[in-house]
Amino acid sequence: MLFDLFTPFRGTAQTIQDYEIQVRDLERFANSYLAAYTNLFSSNFGFSLNQGWQGGAIPKKAGHISFSLVGSSAIIPINDENRYILTNQLYQSSNIQISPITPGMFTDAKGGAMNLFLLDPSTNNRLVNPLNGEYLSANFNMIDGIGTEVGVTPFIMPQISVGLGKSTEISLRVMPVAVGLDEGKVDISALGGGIRHSLSQWFTDEEDPDFTVNILFSYMRNKVKFTPNGDRFLTFNNDYFSTEGTRVVLSHKTQTQQALLFFNYRIHPFIEIYGHGGAVRQHSDLGSDGVFKLKINNEFIQDAVDNSSLEYADLFNSKIEKTKPAGGCGVILGHGFLKAEVQYTYADTHIASLALRANILKGDSSD
Repeated sequence: MLFDLFTPFRGTAQTIQDYEIQVRDLERFANSYLAAYTNLFSSNFGFSLNQGWQGGAIPKKAGHISFSLVGSSAIIPINDENRYILTNQLYQSSNIQISPITPGMFTDAKGGAMNLFLLDPSTNNRLVNPLNGEYLSANFNMIDGIGTEVGVTPFIMPQISVGLGKSTEISLRVMPVAVGLDEGKVDISALGGGIRHSLSQWFTDEEDPDFTVNILFSYMRNKVKFTPNGDRFLTFNNDYFSTEGTRVVLSHKTQTQQALLFFNYRIHPFIEIYGHGGAVRQHSDLGSDGVFKLKINNEFIQDAVDNSSLEYADLFNSKIEKTKPAGGCGVILGHGFLKAEVQYTYADTHIASLALRANILKGDSSD
């Protein structure tokens, strides 16, 4: 949202509409850049968040309660194709000059440089300060990589599961986390649940068969909020412009729905293996809160323009929707009170999950 914008020289004042396209170009570039920078994370975090649900046979009894600690992460190989962003593939504008490449999110490289020039609306030429011949411009530092050198979307989340009887179980997950980094603060919140039901009970009279088939429906939603420290994110200060007072907070929201079939086989009282397959759908929304402020420092410019600052809200906004096949395998180790489960899933990328599960109550003696 634009409030104030400036004009180049007194006596040739322009209207805000003359400059609006230049700011809109900055918005379009910012959206294309941030979408490219966060693409590997945005495309896969929701998929990994909705994995790690129980495989194996489902307790028949109502009232069964178990508590789990579930960890999961996408594992995305970083290679020459996704290590850097080719900036010629981003939104292009004559008032924006950028480095040929800049790092993606998971590299250890420093962000490239970007220059924003003010153009004369009547000629589209870069405006020059007649006192020293310098272009009226501002320099941005693009975002550094976080240094992992492999794409990861890790989380650890508690889960509680309750048996409803007839080999049906519901599960609930919740996660509030805050992490401090050198680059800023990350707040993560997530909530979701799943329901699984044994299909094989309708096709066999065995009391405790070794081979079972389950169906799972699950839903997860989350929000990740990143509050930058500000020293290298959308900030600059030179003889002409500064961003004093800028406060931009990035937010990433996902919603995922999933349907899977599990084919379980108990090969030993302490070992159960399974394969699973189905589909998962993710809606990802990357946005920002706060205001980007651009102020004029140079006295010559302040004398030559009608207004001396602009404010711009809702700088970033991009969405990704994906529906992907999902499939993998897992193994459950243990019996009785404590079990460990390792699960691998491929859903757009590799996802590894580990869960420790404690069976708190066995449930009623009747279904």
